[in-house]
Amino acid sequence: MKVLVTGALGFVGANLARYFSEQLGAQVLGIDNRYKLAGSANNLALIEAAGVEYKYGDIRNNDDVVRIFNENGPFDCIFNMAAQVAFKVSVESPRLDFEINTVGTFNLLEALRLLNPEALFVYASTNQVYGELKGVPLVERETRFDFTDMPNGVPETHPADFLSPYGCSKGAGDMYVQDYGRVYGLNTVVTRFGGIYGPHQYSYEDHGWISFITDQVRRDLEFNRFGHGKQVRDVLFIDDILDVMHKIWNLKDSLVKGACYNVGGGKDNSLSVLELLSLLEEITGNEQRSIVNPMRQADKLVVYLDISKAKDDLNWQPQVPYRDGISQLIDWQNTL
Repeated sequence: MKVLVTGALGFVGANLARYFSEQLGAQVLGIDNRYKLAGSANNLALIEAAGVEYKYGDIRNNDDVVRIFNENGPFDCIFNMAAQVAFKVSVESPRLDFEINTVGTFNLLEALRLLNPEALFVYASTNQVYGELKGVPLVERETRFDFTDMPNGVPETHPADFLSPYGCSKGAGDMYVQDYGRVYGLNTVVTRFGGIYGPHQYSYEDHGWISFITDQVRRDLEFNRFGHGKQVRDVLFIDDILDVMHKIWNLKDSLVKGACYNVGGGKDNSLSVLELLSLLEEITGNEQRSIVNPMRQADKLVVYLDISKAKDDLNWQPQVPYRDGISQLIDWQNTL
């Protein structure tokens, strides 16, 4: 099995490349342009130790993409994990955001269509495609807000609302991947991630909230948080992401072309900021030292994903409860 992973020095990409190489014996090529400097050297060492071949490549450059396919293909499976992921960056540099998330994905899809049409193509999308969820009824509880009419969370059938440049760019890529499956009969799959966390995630204030806050409390540092803390997200440990990608590979021949799945922690693995802080105080023994700032623009009060479709079609559901996952995250952070 020959596998291409773009964004191979990022959090999901590095873990995914290593997993397919070590656990499945695949020949894995990892592509990354090292745009995100934090952790890239460490993740490069991580994947190379696992037998992954790394090459520089920038998916924004169509010549780079064509060269990668011509010189290294054909591939059996392509995981597009390359992305600009920070909301703040998308607002400040919308062209960069668009070029990576939309143009880069389009370049890969064209290479798939013209050069490697038999491959499985999996695209990492986001819950941000559902936008603000404006008008969805909520109830306020002691430590969180919650849905009143969506007990399992937001389903794939919920109308898309590409709020923010980030939502627009990722959502455009999401739609292109689905449409290339439908129109050209390609084996494409969209995975819409909720909050994700785990070892080898080098987070910062604007991205990777679980890992960032955990690291700040672990080190007994002051940090910014935004709003009242009752905002709720579902969280998914990296091992569960690797598991769903493996299942998609195994079931590739039976999946609908252009299939789209919510891949999140679901209701059972949802946390508010306040609930995370309380848990971290318990686990670390440190008192959290957050500095409360005004709520950020377009910050949703609640979003967790209905993962029923993935359960039914892929026989997948999260296996790592957030308490266990956060404990493993802390163990890894303690090695840094």
